[in-house]
Amino acid sequence: MGNSEDRLTTLEMKVSNLTTTLGELVEQLRLTNFVKAFASVKRRGRLKKKGVVEGDGDEGTEVVVMVTVVLCQQEEDAAIYIVTLKQTPTAHYNGEMGLEGFSSSNGGFRYEEALGRYNKLNKPRNISRSDRRYSSYLTRVHDSLLRRVLKGQNYLKIYSYHYVINGFSVLVTSQQAKKLSRRREVANVVLDFSVRTATTHTPQFLGLPQGAWVQEGGPEFAGEGIVIGFIDTGIDPMHLSFSDNMSENSFPVPTHFSGICEVTRDFPSGSCNRKLIGARHFAASAITRGIFNASQDYASPFDGDGHGTHTASTAAGNYVIPVLVAGHYFGNASGMAPRSQ
Repeated sequence: MGNSEDRLTTLEMKVSNLTTTLGELVEQLRLTNFVKAFASVKRRGRLKKKGVVEGDGDEGTEVVVMVTVVLCQQEEDAAIYIVTLKQTPTAHYNGEMGLEGFSSSNGGFRYEEALGRYNKLNKPRNISRSDRRYSSYLTRVHDSLLRRVLKGQNYLKIYSYHYVINGFSVLVTSQQAKKLSRRREVANVVLDFSVRTATTHTPQFLGLPQGAWVQEGGPEFAGEGIVIGFIDTGIDPMHLSFSDNMSENSFPVPTHFSGICEVTRDFPSGSCNRKLIGARHFAASAITRGIFNASQDYASPFDGDGHGTHTASTAAGNYVIPVLVAGHYFGNASGMAPRSQ
């Protein structure tokens, strides 16, 4: 037995040493490839200190980004800024671009194409290809602006934004950010920052108490006359966010709503009210296919998951509803349109 145990211990040590050696070899190979990629990218003249990554391979791109980050981080106050341009983003591109001097030489847009969103039959064109070209054009605008303003300096462009906003995020110093903000084509430059998730603070985050709610006469009237429909996991009719007696002013009976409130064992008569004016379920397909799980869901509008209740209360929940979870108070929640139904 002693000899067998000794041989087993020796074998285990050899395996351990072999594993360590293999790990070291893999690490050395990775570093070797890393250095080779760096040299290859540098030889081909594509290593840009300015931070516009032009490599076409994963290794080359990784090297460029890492080297640029190191160069930028050597600056004492380097940080990421969000730069928004005045020029129209892709989502708002509706043909007026032709009036701003676009041509085939500056982004591939012709005046006729920019204005011609309708064909000869006066039907909408398929503009997806044109929009992609415009998005690509905006990315080139971002790169060009950075090259001109920060010529010869270290920076790293993180993202280009071109759909909802026209802008980019970039790792620069505060002085470089000021240089960018002084450009006439730049709308604003904002320091990127982290935020904590806080479900009950969304109205304040959106500025509703001082903005849209005031325009509507306050939260007691914000959203009145609006009916919001949700397709989700269901809804909990007992949730205070959907009670119709939380306000001194009774909810009106909507004249433009023709939906129904289904009555089931899990969603009895009286579940709907003047706040929650309709509810239906569509479980027939899942039941027929044999995938409906009765232990987790209900064949009724009742919410067995909680997601539907959460999303509905976020949009249309009553004003100032206390949030209690496992006995812990998390503040008061309100829907964005608390008077909606």
